[in-house]
Amino acid sequence: MEQNIPHQLVIRNKNGVYLSNMLAKSDEEMQLINQDGNAQLIVLEEYILMFNKKSIKLHDYKQPVKELEFTNLQNIHLTESKQNLIIMDKLDQQSFQLQILKFPSLESKGINFNIKNFKREAWPILKFSSEDQYFYIIQNQKLHCYADNKCLFQTDIGNCEYFSVQPNTQKPLIVCYSLMDFNIKESFLKIVDINGKIKYEKKLHQTSDLEVIWSPNGQSLLINKGFHEDNTNQSYFGQNQVLFYDFPKNALRELPTYEGPIHHVQWSPSSKEFILLSGFMPSGAVMYDNTCKPLFEFGKDHKNKIIWGNGRFVMICGFGNLDGSIHIWDTKTLKQVSNNKYKSASLCYWSPCSRYYVCAKVTPRMNVDNQYSLFDYHGKEIINRKFLELYDVQFRPSNIKFEERPPTPTKQVQQEPPKKQFIAFADNPLAQQMRAMKAGEGARVLQVDETFGKQSNNNYPPGYDPPKEKKKRVRKPKQQQQQQ
Repeated sequence: MEQNIPHQLVIRNKNGVYLSNMLAKSDEEMQLINQDGNAQLIVLEEYILMFNKKSIKLHDYKQPVKELEFTNLQNIHLTESKQNLIIMDKLDQQSFQLQILKFPSLESKGINFNIKNFKREAWPILKFSSEDQYFYIIQNQKLHCYADNKCLFQTDIGNCEYFSVQPNTQKPLIVCYSLMDFNIKESFLKIVDINGKIKYEKKLHQTSDLEVIWSPNGQSLLINKGFHEDNTNQSYFGQNQVLFYDFPKNALRELPTYEGPIHHVQWSPSSKEFILLSGFMPSGAVMYDNTCKPLFEFGKDHKNKIIWGNGRFVMICGFGNLDGSIHIWDTKTLKQVSNNKYKSASLCYWSPCSRYYVCAKVTPRMNVDNQYSLFDYHGKEIINRKFLELYDVQFRPSNIKFEERPPTPTKQVQQEPPKKQFIAFADNPLAQQMRAMKAGEGARVLQVDETFGKQSNNNYPPGYDPPKEKKKRVRKPKQQQQQQ
C-alpha cells in the first residue's frame, strides 16, 4: 500500500456528518462537523455545504462559516466554477423563487426569478456557461440569455423544456430538447449559438428519455436517446440509440452499438475517448475515440456501470441487481489490472489519486448491513467499517496534482500446482468462452469499420452448428397415389 497519502473521507450517518482519516478504524478518530445526519452534502476541497428544507450551512472543516434559513428549500446547485450557488425555495403551494447567491460568501446577487412550476428532473433550471460569464433560463417557451442582470437575447424554442450548456467554451452552444409525454406528442432537439440563432434543428421520433453528454473539454457531444416502448417486442427495456453530433458537418449520426439497451456512457477525463456499455446481458463494453471510431472491446460480461479515475484507470462494474463485480483496466496498456467483487454496492468512488476506491452499502437502498470498504486499485481491502445506519461516504477533493503512474507490479506468490481433478465438459467451446470472459481474455482491439453491433442469426454457442432442417413430408394428392 502507498504511504503518506493525505486522503480524507466525509461520512454521513444517523449521528451526523463527520470528517475522517482514510485509514480511521473507529468513531473516536472522526471529527464531527454537523449533528444533522439528514442534511444533503456538497463536498469541496475547502468547504462543505450541508442543506435541508429549512437551512443551508457552510463549514470550512474547522468551524461553521455561515448559515441561511429558508421557508421550504427544494434544491441547490453549485456552478462548475464554484462562484455561484443556485437555490430554489418554495414560497407557497403555487409559487417558487429562484435565487443566485455568491459563493462562498452566500450573499445575494439580487437576481431572482418567480417560478410557477418546474420539473425536478430539469434541475437546475438555470445554468451558467464557462467561468459563469452567461446564464440561461427557459421561460414562456423562450430561451433567455443573461450577462449579470441584463438579457442579451430571447429565442423561441417551442415546447423544449430541457437544455444543456456547452462546457469550457467562451462562446457556448445550448442544446434544447423536449420529451414525449401526455401533453407533448412529438419531441424536438435544437442547438442554439451564442447569438441566439438556431444552428441545428431535428425532430426526434419516439423519444421519452434523452441525456446530453458533453466531453469534459466541451469539444464533443453525445446524445443518449431512449423510448420506453419497443415496437419490435424484442426488449423489455424499450429502444435505445446513441447519437454523435458532428460539429464540422452540423449533423447527427448514430453510433454502432450492440443490440439491446444502453446501460452507461462515460467520457474519460482527457476527452480523448469514451466507453459505452450496450446490449443484452452479457453486455459489451467498447471504447471509442472522440470521433466515435471503435478502438477496443473489454469483453462481454454482466456490467452496467463505468467509473473513470482521474488518470489512466477505469472501473467497469456490475452494480444494482448484478453480482457487484469490479474490473479495473489500464487504458494506456489496454490490460486488466484487477478483479474484485462488492455485492449490493450502493455507491463507489475513486480517490483523488486514483490509487484507491471506496464502495459502500447505504440506507435507504440497503436497510441492513450498512458499511463501507476501502480498496487499493489491485482490489486488496484495506479498511472495512460497519454502521447501524450509513447514508453517504465520499472522498474529500484534493488540490494536489498527482502524477499519472502505471500500476505497480504485484508480488508473485509461488503456489503449489493444483491437484488434478475431473472437470465436466472442460473442452466444451461454451465453457472455454465463459472462462475467457471471466479472465478478461475476451478483450480485443477493434477494426475501424468493424460492424460489431450487428448480431448474427446464429444464436448457438461457438463451435456448435445449428441443427439441420428436416425436410417436410408433403402428402401427395389421392389422384397421384391411385395412378402409381
